[in-house]
Amino acid sequence: MTPASARSGVRNQDVDEFGPLPTYLELAMATAAATAYDAATERENRSLLPSLSVVEKAIAVSIALLALYGTALVADGLYIKAKAELSQILLKRAFAAELRGEDARPWPWADFTTEAEVTAPRLGKHAIVLSGASGEALAFGPAWLTDTPQPGDEGTSVIAAHRDTHFRWLKDVKPGDEIEVTRRDGKVLTFKAGEGRIVPWDRSGIDPAAQGRHLVLATCWPFGATQRGPLRYIVEAELVDPQPTGAIPSTNTKPLSRAE
Repeated sequence: MTPASARSGVRNQDVDEFGPLPTYLELAMATAAATAYDAATERENRSLLPSLSVVEKAIAVSIALLALYGTALVADGLYIKAKAELSQILLKRAFAAELRGEDARPWPWADFTTEAEVTAPRLGKHAIVLSGASGEALAFGPAWLTDTPQPGDEGTSVIAAHRDTHFRWLKDVKPGDEIEVTRRDGKVLTFKAGEGRIVPWDRSGIDPAAQGRHLVLATCWPFGATQRGPLRYIVEAELVDPQPTGAIPSTNTKPLSRAE
């Protein structure tokens, strides 16, 4: 056997082992078939939503809208809480200025001034209280209701705030807890909390002219709700001693705000 015939025999043996090689026509047909399959798969993926029934489409759209609404609610809640916390920093500075006798507003366009600071020592919570606050301004801090006496004066003083920001800790106040109020004249007054109770907004039983020296902290109820309802959660407290239990150095000579 010559070398050429030997090499030919080896090639024939390889061909027999792997079978006949595809022709150019067969390769072209296979390529076209694969391309057509890929295109069909892509069209099927793109037409997934149109292939749904009307009810299924409505459900899918509803789920998407609910997801967007939930995201918006979360973002809005975070914004409200951030605004409440950051505004208290500016209010604390303004209250310190009030103690120094300066006529200070927390920001130039504020329609209120700082009046006091309320503290729950056991809970480690505190907030600057506003005077003459509108409903919109309650987003920045608790408000002393100006148709009630000053904290520590004869009668019942009322301080109100939102349940999801500055008074969200009110539900954790227990009977016997101390509530401290620092007025802008520097006097620090200590009250002893009673039992919290739930009342209709128009039948709270609060009497600003009641005998004694009382403090009421009020907020909406139930806690955690997103819509305002007719019920309020209030904690009543009694002044421990008519004499201030402390004092902060103050050069504020302006008279305190009085009930309107």
